[in-house]
Amino acid sequence: MIAPERDAMQSHDEQSEDNPATPELVTIRRFGDMSEALLAQCCLDSAGIESFLMDTNIARVEWPLTRGMRLQVESHDAAAAIALLDQASSAAMEQ
Repeated sequence: MIAPERDAMQSHDEQSEDNPATPELVTIRRFGDMSEALLAQCCLDSAGIESFLMDTNIARVEWPLTRGMRLQVESHDAAAAIALLDQASSAAMEQ
C-alpha cells in the first residue's frame, strides 16, 4: 500500500496555518431570510468587499434548527463591512 503524500493528509486547519496567504474569514451577520442575505452581500460587493454566504443549503432545509446563513468577509475587511451594512440599514429605516 502506498502512503498518501503529507500535503494530501493535512487538515484544512493545518493548511491555513502553514499558508499565511490563506485569508481568515469572520462572520459579520446572520440571516434567516435569503433575500436579506443576498441584499447585504450585493451591498458589500458594490463597495468592492468580497463576501461569502455560508450555510445557505442547511438553512433552507433545517431553518428552525440552524442559526441561519452566515455572511463572512476577510478579517481585514470586517470593520468596513460592518460599518457599511449598519449605514445601509439605518438609511433604509429612515425612509
